[in-house]
Amino acid sequence: MSEIAEYTPSTEVSHHPQVSSLGRNVVLIMWDVPEAVRFSSPKLTSDTGVVSPLASLRLAHSGGGSRLLWALCRPVNGTLGVELSTGPLGLQAQVTIDSETVISGPAPKTLLDGIDSSGRLALISALFNVWSVMFHLQRSPTFIRILRDILSYVTPHPGAATAVAQVGDELVLLRTLVSASFDKIDAVYIVGNDGPTRVSTRPCKVAIGNGEREIVHFLASRSALPFGEAHLVLIGPSGLSIRKLLIPATALPSIERWLSKNAHSAPSLREHILIDIADRSQSGQALALEAQLRSPLQPRRAASSLNTPSAEIVSALSTPAGTLVTGWYRDPVGLLSGIDALGPGDDSRDLTPDLTRFPVEIAGPKKQTRLPATGFAVLAPASGASIPILQPRFRLRLKSGAYHPLVPQLQPADPVEARAAALRAVPPQHVDDMLLAKTLAPVIASLHEQSRAKVGNPTVCEIGAPIQRPKVSVIVPLYKTLEFLRFQIAAFATDSWFRSHAELIYVLDSPEQAQELEHLLRGLHLIYALPMTLAIMERNGGYARANNAGVALARGDYLALVNSDIIPTSSHWLAKLVARLGGRRRIGAIGPKLLFEDGSIQHAGMYFSKDHRGRWLNQHFYKGMPRDYAPACEERIVPAVTGACLVTTKSVFEAVGGFTEDYVVGDYEDSDLCLKITMTDRRIAYFPDIELYHLERKSMSLNTEYMRGIAWQYNCALHAERWGDLMSALMQTSVRPRKVRNAAI
Repeated sequence: MSEIAEYTPSTEVSHHPQVSSLGRNVVLIMWDVPEAVRFSSPKLTSDTGVVSPLASLRLAHSGGGSRLLWALCRPVNGTLGVELSTGPLGLQAQVTIDSETVISGPAPKTLLDGIDSSGRLALISALFNVWSVMFHLQRSPTFIRILRDILSYVTPHPGAATAVAQVGDELVLLRTLVSASFDKIDAVYIVGNDGPTRVSTRPCKVAIGNGEREIVHFLASRSALPFGEAHLVLIGPSGLSIRKLLIPATALPSIERWLSKNAHSAPSLREHILIDIADRSQSGQALALEAQLRSPLQPRRAASSLNTPSAEIVSALSTPAGTLVTGWYRDPVGLLSGIDALGPGDDSRDLTPDLTRFPVEIAGPKKQTRLPATGFAVLAPASGASIPILQPRFRLRLKSGAYHPLVPQLQPADPVEARAAALRAVPPQHVDDMLLAKTLAPVIASLHEQSRAKVGNPTVCEIGAPIQRPKVSVIVPLYKTLEFLRFQIAAFATDSWFRSHAELIYVLDSPEQAQELEHLLRGLHLIYALPMTLAIMERNGGYARANNAGVALARGDYLALVNSDIIPTSSHWLAKLVARLGGRRRIGAIGPKLLFEDGSIQHAGMYFSKDHRGRWLNQHFYKGMPRDYAPACEERIVPAVTGACLVTTKSVFEAVGGFTEDYVVGDYEDSDLCLKITMTDRRIAYFPDIELYHLERKSMSLNTEYMRGIAWQYNCALHAERWGDLMSALMQTSVRPRKVRNAAI
């Protein structure tokens, strides 16, 4: 339906072509013909050669005929002859256009008189969408005047379109009213003294009142807003709306302030605007994210009751891989129909068939009471936005046809925090292989990749003068706990071989401790005169990234990857481990015996076995046995060694790509590295003559992502998917660890 002034029907049909100017060197030929005839393309002749381009349009005339329009370029010099015909037995006419002929622009009444609303829409659409571009008329004064005259003719008294908010430095939010029957908007133009400018935008309509009218909001570049009087033109397949554009003289409110005051009544509009802002530029992404944080929606839940349905969305983590939705519902008397996810246009998707359900308890109506409920998790489709939607919307659907809106709390914007939330979104006891693979893993992997992308490069600080040509680079990642450094550095410093041949590189993965750690290391350097390199990560990137960053700084041909809770018990431990690498048995990596504080064995090599669910787990040979347990005192080939103390060559480490960084938090990276080394036809060795104390997982216990979530389950599944066949082959061919002979260089 068109929003333009009604036309006055005319019964007169002129059979004489009329010629007018559209601007520049473009002419418009208009010919009214009877409805019954057919017309063919005009025959063009010119003494200057081929005439192009050519555009045509046929409009129904109220007098029972058709109005035929052709737009074409006339020659700059010479004469153009146009032969018009409605068929072999129909009307014919000829038009001759000379380059010297002065032609005025067409009057709107001449063009539009007798043409109904759909015809007017077709003509105006052609002028704006096609002819202005085809003939390069956008900045022609004649064409601009014709457009503005036509707009004033079809809508003498236009309604208003108003700028309502400032969006950053480059955009404004515009608002206007249209009829609810206007339907789709295909194109938006702003027409001022400088001509038409097409607005690249995504209009969003919100019904008001009784639903007969809608408010349209859309973004426009501030540079597209002209000085002086201007019109806004909305063009769609079923309508045309012309509005007078009003720009307030006072400063516009920021989009954050506008959203906080206006968008809560229409949250779909809020999402639409945020997505449009974010998709325009990187600065737009930052602005849209900030707007969500500054102007959050009010969380909504279906209130808990003993007899009526109730529900809550606990988490809704939006990623490109999908939105991880978890929550609960109670349906005591069977009134619930389902749960829907809502999109920017309030389009809905039924999540009910895909829900994974498990029992939970929720707070009851009385203090310290609990009620049984049904927990659920589901992977909803991705929003398609270039930023996370921090409060996706849902609804509880009842069998009565009623709905209850569900809006979660503001979700984490930082991908590291969001990853932690995903890892604890479902209680571990309810996570099976299917739920992990289809619902949780895609979101965890996406958030982990985003987290990795934000880690950045470390800041490097040299403490003391480094040795000139180190043979071994000792890499020690640090996270949270620093309590063992005094003991570790004292042990390193009292080892003469270490002081002469090793460089010590600490990589701090909790940068908030940078000042504290640097002060501690400088103090220890004053005591022991042991040079150290401190690399401070920009943000926590995990065990694998910290080690890889340290290796990137390493100058030695050999690498010792050592945890901060490893304490040597004797000197020359590192020299003896390095000496076992290579040789005829092609030892690619080696690990020592590691002891608990009480002297029992923590590590004597690792192997792989399946648990009761069929999951491949990393196991330690002889864990908990006495330190002198005979089988643990044999040097041998093993499937893997722990990353708590792993010695290899830098060339081997780099050849296999270092630690794989897609494991979250810090688990399974060491066995993954060993299996990659095994794939290069090298072997992994255990060397019992070297004993080190390992105060196991002290730093891991401070990581809430690991201790409270399903990180190990995620890593276990990822590790098994990647290496299941190789682990099976290794364990079938070497049930018992093999002794190492002639392994020394």
